[in-house]
Order: sequence, then structure tokens, then C-alpha cells
Amino acid sequence: MRAISNSFSAFGLCAFSLIVTVASVSAVPISDATTASLGQSCTEVLLPITVEQSAAGEFSLESYDVNVLFALAERQTLASNTYNISMRICTPSANHVVPGHADTVQVLVHGATFNKIMWDLPYQPERYSWTKKMNEAGYATIAVDLVGAGNSSFPNGLLEAQTATYVEVMHQVVLQLRAGTLYPERQWSKIVFVGFSIGGIVANSLAERYPSDVDVMVLLGISWELHWIYPAFMAGLQDAARNIDPARWGALPGFYQTHPTLATREVACFYGAYDHGALEADFANRDFDTLGAAVTFTFHLVTAPVFSGPVFMGIGENDGTFCGVKCGSEPYEVYDKFPAASTHDIRVYPDTGHMLLFHYSGMQMMDDVLTFLASV
Repeated sequence: MRAISNSFSAFGLCAFSLIVTVASVSAVPISDATTASLGQSCTEVLLPITVEQSAAGEFSLESYDVNVLFALAERQTLASNTYNISMRICTPSANHVVPGHADTVQVLVHGATFNKIMWDLPYQPERYSWTKKMNEAGYATIAVDLVGAGNSSFPNGLLEAQTATYVEVMHQVVLQLRAGTLYPERQWSKIVFVGFSIGGIVANSLAERYPSDVDVMVLLGISWELHWIYPAFMAGLQDAARNIDPARWGALPGFYQTHPTLATREVACFYGAYDHGALEADFANRDFDTLGAAVTFTFHLVTAPVFSGPVFMGIGENDGTFCGVKCGSEPYEVYDKFPAASTHDIRVYPDTGHMLLFHYSGMQMMDDVLTFLASV
């Protein structure tokens, strides 16, 4: 059952610094019978993370005013709360241990209206499963549900489930990985942050705010071109999830939105060369965007002047959200946004829309990422 019962109302708290703390970790192994054939051993983890308000003032829907917008634009957190963050940790099976890869973990962060299932789509895993591909190449993966998605907590969808909260939560996830307390059974010395769409924007903001958090950035399905973003977003015709399917999502507040039909999902995420079955599987497993994320995500498309690790940039040439009709120079702005990066590897995939992993080009993209990781 979706974890929508974890609703919160901790608004109106005033603080001037941001503190993030972590409680105990709950780990539940998944049966080896269901994962060994995929070259992996997987564990479900629920991590309580406390984020404290960073914006001065009191914020609530009852006393809603323009200061909410101003605080969000400053990339602040507007409430103090504890969120249960759901993760799926998959490590390579004994037959897929690769020398030189065992010390590396990939942290996978999904896009809006997705959840951690996107990295292991229940459809032709030999073609579309990122976790299977990477685990078989010897890399461990940690797929994370952002606040307000998947099996993580569902707080206020404007004041809390927004991009600054995502950044602070992921910062703490990385700190716990570094300390060896998130998953004591294994420790890794190299962290690769893989972010798709808003997950890539979280990576961008994290690299600017905490440039030493991770070692390598893999950015998928983003650019810094703002001209098309909101028209394309609106063209997806998102509606409150509770209006779309009251029986399934009726308990969700109206700030949680998703695509109402297969056609709107297709417009938002697909173009050109793809299997319609992948589109149907994606639509069946779609999750939510929030109003808070929609308001804030462009504020986190920033320059990360200090981050010095390697950066991979992958995007569909026909990504209507981040390029418009067809990508031109937009992806190459990564050189300016990550000026100190040790390496820039930019790949633009033809006949491919926003959700590049679920297009026919997705396999080539994963191969390109593996080649990139082997070189850095």
C-alpha cells in the first residue's frame, strides 16, 4: 500500500539555519529468488530523515501570502519535519562482481511523476532496467523515493514536498553513505549521483550547495533552457491525482498531481522510437508531481562553480521539456554550469523524448554511462 498515511502539519516553525538528522534505519531483504536471476541482491530500506526549516518566518496555508513564493525562490525549506525515505539497495550477485567496481555505488533519483520503480521498470528488464544493467556490470545501486513519491512520506505538497527539501534529504543520504551508517553491511568509497529530470536538477543544486558530497554526476533529461519548460509542463495536462482516480488516490491532497491519460503521458515523456508497451508500463506505474516541486524546480537550475568531479550529460534530442522541438546547444551549457568539472561527457540521443531510458536509445545511453564510468 502506498505510504500516504504519513501526513504532517508541522508548519509555522521559525529557524535560521538548516539542520538535518537521521534516526535508525529499517532494512528488509527482498527474497533472493526474485532478484538473483537479475544479477542482484536487493534490500528495501526506510530511512527517517529530519529536515529543519531554513527560511525565517512562519508559513502555512492558513496564513498564505507572497512570502511563501519568495522563500521558495531563495531555495529555502519552509517547515521542520521528519520524513520516511524509501530506498531499494541492490548489490551485484557473486557472479557479477567486477574488479574496480565494488567500491562504487550509484545513487538513483527519479523525476517528477516517477518513483524508484523507474530504475527497474517491470517490463522487459533486459532492455529497460537500469539496476539490472548496472548490477550486472558490478555496480551497486540505491534507488531513492523522493519526499511525496513512492513509499516515502507524503507531507504538504506545496510547503514541504519541494525541491529544496529534496536537496537536503539527498545531502543526508550521501552523508550516511559516507559514514557507513545507511547500509552497514557495505561501504563504498565512490558515490555516483544519477538524476533524471527533477532528480538531475536536485543533483545540480546539490553540487552547488555541497560540492564535495559526491564524486561523479550523471545528469539525464535536463538542460538549463527555461524557454520551453513551463509550456511543455502544462502540455502534460497534469491534474490532481484524487480527481483522476478517486478510488486509488482519493486520500491524497490536491497538491499531488499526475498525468490523467496515456496520451498526456506520451506527450510529456515520449517521442519517436519507443516500444508502446514501455509507455503503457510506465503509465501504469506513474507517480506524482507536487505543486511545490513545480513551483521550485527551475530555481535549482544553477551554476556549480566548485564541483570538480566528472559530469555525464545525457538527453533525448526531442526532449520537449528541456529543449523544445529539437535540442541544439542547450545540453552543452553543462560546460558553463559545471566549469570546474574534471570531465564533461555530453550525449544527445536522436529520435528520443524526455524519458530517454524508456526509448530504444535507452540501452545505448546505459552503455555510454558504463563507458564513462570506466574512464573516470
